[in-house]
Amino acid sequence: MGGDHLGGFHAIQEYFQQKVCRHCSRHFEQGGIELLRQEPGVLVVRVTCQACGQPLGVAIVGTTPKAEKQKPRCNSEWTKKDKSRLAKLPKITYDDVLSAHQFFRELGSDWAKHLPTTS
Repeated sequence: MGGDHLGGFHAIQEYFQQKVCRHCSRHFEQGGIELLRQEPGVLVVRVTCQACGQPLGVAIVGTTPKAEKQKPRCNSEWTKKDKSRLAKLPKITYDDVLSAHQFFRELGSDWAKHLPTTS
């Protein structure tokens, strides 16, 4: 098998070597972790206990790192005072969302008349 996933396979071997067999309570060994298949971003391995011969099973392991989730940012125009004041308010509930939906639905097509005028 190609070497492009070799580092990932070694990491998978190290991971499974930290686990123990549920049948004999011995750690899995490197020789019992077999690479069955590799595809872009995925390795398929079979894990078997070399001590007692019992299989752990087959694992499909993603090797492509996931993109980091970005934290939602507060509006940059908010001051520390704004953030502090808003942090003290109760969280928005499901009922709050339904109430807001009802409010907007009842505004009608001339909803713009409710907006403040700007000079």
